[in-house]
Amino acid sequence: MLTPLTEHWIRTVEQGKTNHTLCALSSALRLLSGRHIRVSKHAYPGLSPSRVARLLQVGNGARDLVLSAGRQRTLVSGERLEYLAGDIEYFTGPILRHGWSLLGAKRPVFAVTGTDPAGSIAAVTGCDAQPAPRLRLSTHCVVVIMANWGGTPAVLHYAACDKAIAELERQADSLGIASSDQQIRHLVPRLLTHAHLENGAAVLVQSRIPAGPYEFSWRRIDAATELWLSRKPGSEYGSRAWVGQRLVQLCAFLPHFQDSLIPATDALLDWCEAARIPGDLTHGDFWLGNVLFSGDTVSGIIDWEWAQKDGFVLVDALHMLLMSPAAANGGRVVHYLRQLWADEIGDAALQERIVKLRIQSGMDKDDLKFIALLLWLGILWQKAMRGRMPSDQWSEDMIPRTMPAIEKWLSRYSKTTGMRTI
Repeated sequence: MLTPLTEHWIRTVEQGKTNHTLCALSSALRLLSGRHIRVSKHAYPGLSPSRVARLLQVGNGARDLVLSAGRQRTLVSGERLEYLAGDIEYFTGPILRHGWSLLGAKRPVFAVTGTDPAGSIAAVTGCDAQPAPRLRLSTHCVVVIMANWGGTPAVLHYAACDKAIAELERQADSLGIASSDQQIRHLVPRLLTHAHLENGAAVLVQSRIPAGPYEFSWRRIDAATELWLSRKPGSEYGSRAWVGQRLVQLCAFLPHFQDSLIPATDALLDWCEAARIPGDLTHGDFWLGNVLFSGDTVSGIIDWEWAQKDGFVLVDALHMLLMSPAAANGGRVVHYLRQLWADEIGDAALQERIVKLRIQSGMDKDDLKFIALLLWLGILWQKAMRGRMPSDQWSEDMIPRTMPAIEKWLSRYSKTTGMRTI
């Protein structure tokens, strides 16, 4: 059962969720067909479709196949399409037989007009039609396209709504920030173009970095963490005005949570002033999913949307240690954050690396817990900047279930340091 606080959060972001649940799927279908395709909100309600929604998905697919018989058409499907995520597949061969096969596997199917989907994608985005572009739905409103750009292997991000276009703006700016650092420039994709299109959408094109398949391993986590921490600091301690600004923005986005957030943010600001940590280039979403490898050697780093020049590198390092196993185990990073604040990390491999990170950085346990607090607030701030939350359950987990762990730790900390109690 949701708490009153979470219900308030849900109301705050309801409009954004309503308008953008189908944004990426609608954009992908429009790219493939060259026209708007109506998608049922009841069949595709979000990342966790009900049994009724799944039946509607299959039923609508069967109807599309029957109604489009005798016309020129392209079949569109995907293994995770029911969750509005994953790779998009499209076919122009024996449509009917292929379609019934997919429906038999209970996979969503769309039959859209036209028999040249690759040409349609190329006409809209400017990419090469051959080899045929590959599409993937991201967790936001952006469609990711793997294609060539003037013969160069590239990754395109296509955005049709204001929120997604703003995301591409951040990506373009952040690529410039990341590529300005000589120490990691060779790991950063090149920005090939960033343009607003005639149809009102936007496209951002980056060079594609060759890499092996994604694999969770502590060896890779260690390699990425060591690389990140081995860089020389980019600046001495300076103004950390951005910390306070972000906290103010977060409280403004979540006014009903201010009584809970303000004491924790005040404690964090006091600690930042006392700790005087050097600023450096940070990624903002540093985990194995955004680090490319050749074997166990880092070959590239992608998704720089939240990069900044004067961030805290230790926040990136801690995010790598917590987010990577959380994603591999189908969990959430906040689960490990709560364990860290309570000194109850249950994973021996993770605990070993947290201790190593603390020793390398010269921090005590509470210092690292403030880094964790900065990480937690940063995750919330990023969602606030997008104006919506991934799911109701995510929202419930992030604040109502997490604040007691933060309050308990800060209460203990205040008794030993004389810090203001919460």
